[in-house]
Amino acid sequence: MDLKVLHRQGVSIRKIARETGLSRTTVRKLIGQVAPKPYGPRTRRAHKLGAYVARLEELLNLRPQARATSLYDVIHREGYEGHYEQVKRWVRVRRREEFARRRACVRFETGPGIEAQFDWKGPVRGLILGALDLDVHFFRFMLAWSRARWTLVVTSLALPAVLASLRWGLERAGGVTQRLVLDNPKTAVLRPKPHLELHPVFADFCRHYGCEPDPAWPYHPERKGKTERSFQDLEVAGILDTTYTSIAALQSAVCAVDEARMACVHATTGEVPFERLAREREMLMALPAVVFDPRIPESRRVLSDCTVSLHGSFYSVPPELVGSRVVVKIDPLGDAIEIFAGVDRVAEHVRVPKGQRSVHEEHVAGLRRPRFERIRERARTARKQPSLHTDLLSVVPWPRIAVEQRPIEEYAAVVGGVR
Repeated sequence: MDLKVLHRQGVSIRKIARETGLSRTTVRKLIGQVAPKPYGPRTRRAHKLGAYVARLEELLNLRPQARATSLYDVIHREGYEGHYEQVKRWVRVRRREEFARRRACVRFETGPGIEAQFDWKGPVRGLILGALDLDVHFFRFMLAWSRARWTLVVTSLALPAVLASLRWGLERAGGVTQRLVLDNPKTAVLRPKPHLELHPVFADFCRHYGCEPDPAWPYHPERKGKTERSFQDLEVAGILDTTYTSIAALQSAVCAVDEARMACVHATTGEVPFERLAREREMLMALPAVVFDPRIPESRRVLSDCTVSLHGSFYSVPPELVGSRVVVKIDPLGDAIEIFAGVDRVAEHVRVPKGQRSVHEEHVAGLRRPRFERIRERARTARKQPSLHTDLLSVVPWPRIAVEQRPIEEYAAVVGGVR
């Protein structure tokens, strides 16, 4: 437009070219145009890599994690004369497209009683007064169809705690789903998919309740999307920004959040989770009559002071078990400790801090007397006991036989000698 205005004012083409910095040929071409020429798609020029794209696709299918440098070396030996940067840019675009293809998914919903999901959040520190260095974890169990969920506060992620939390969630749900979707915690999943290997105790738990474990593929959180980001409500409610006097107080606050969310209309289902839960419970499998014991037994030898050592603390047992081995079971969600000798429970304790002792008086009362009194009592008891051989011991009288007396010379004559 500026060129046409200057040309209509009588300015020469040479002066216009000098003022605008354009060539005189460009000035003449633009002045002769009726309207500006629009930009269009450029014709794609053939490049040297085009003949080797099929070969690169074949190499990436054989080795998906191959580096661009190794791919360049292969096609360079086969006659490629282009630059390495072209290969690197092509591989970058190809990897981006492959990543997007793997992440793409289709939303789906499962029927009632088919699937349940659970997940963890934590560790979170500084929530309990008096134990600000205590790590707290939040376990959440959710039914996929009704979106009913329950949250439990725990302080451990060991396998017994995982199994006890799962049992707690199934009991709150009132039944068992056909499938149990979880992440890949090391305590329950020894090897993830495609070479899936479950912990034997976790597999026994699933067989006991009759549900199928279905760990999600690594780096695919959408398979467990119903619980993957469901802990944001704890942050919104201010649970993580408040301190509590005990674990029970924190658990009460978390349960209040769960009940409030289950009483509201869910954004995806358009229904209240409490109402859907009543219908889904009719489709759940019944809980088994025998409750699964999540406690993993630990073998310990009884020390000479009538105690067993467990995690740096000591717990008493009856003195007659000194030197023998006993089995210790710890409640993963509490502080109760039970000690068994064979199938008999011989002691019960409450967990104490590391380095302390829990001793029951009835276990050591008989050992508090002086040693000489105990020795005297054992000797007195031994004297009172009847002999085991009294019926075998008796005095046998020697028979009285008359023997003739002879002089010694007669004996010497018999043996052929003299005295």
